[in-house]
Amino acid sequence: MPTSTADPIAALFRPFTIGRLTVPNRIVMAPMTRTHSPDGVPGRDVAAYYARRAEHGAGLIITEGTVVDCPASANSPAVPRIFGAAPLAGWARVVDAVRSAGGRIVLQLWHVGTDRKPGDLPNPSVPPVGPSGLSSSGEPVTAPMTQAQIDDVIAAFARGAAEAERLGFDGVELHGAHGYLIDQFF
Repeated sequence: MPTSTADPIAALFRPFTIGRLTVPNRIVMAPMTRTHSPDGVPGRDVAAYYARRAEHGAGLIITEGTVVDCPASANSPAVPRIFGAAPLAGWARVVDAVRSAGGRIVLQLWHVGTDRKPGDLPNPSVPPVGPSGLSSSGEPVTAPMTQAQIDDVIAAFARGAAEAERLGFDGVELHGAHGYLIDQFF
């Protein structure tokens, strides 16, 4: 197979740079919810999972949705968090493992909004939040968010991004689709 610069297949395997980030190839692993982080802590198995993807050619990995420090952000205790000592130590191991395998990694920040149902773990007493208080099907779930709640969520995303930078992630992606909180504002 030819490897000229006009060859689209060869282009997949060439490095590229976006801002200050150089990625070893153009193969990007999309985020996939895994729910393999008990109590929000990405363990050694999560680090090994992402490292294997880097070892086998993913030049850039976008992590699964990782909830921000807001009590209503998660609808499962097995979704990873980007707050607290144990989850942050877990993510540090993930970053190190991916880097050791030659990959780059971006953390996806997430808040489920009104996709969270009343009583959902890990915080069953915390009601869901959403800009209108309506579910994706238009049913009332909770009261509309107040400005103070919106400000708290924005601050939680900012703290998550700051932690990701401190841990050495190559970037941050905001989950703004599939009917979750950011998407609910649209």
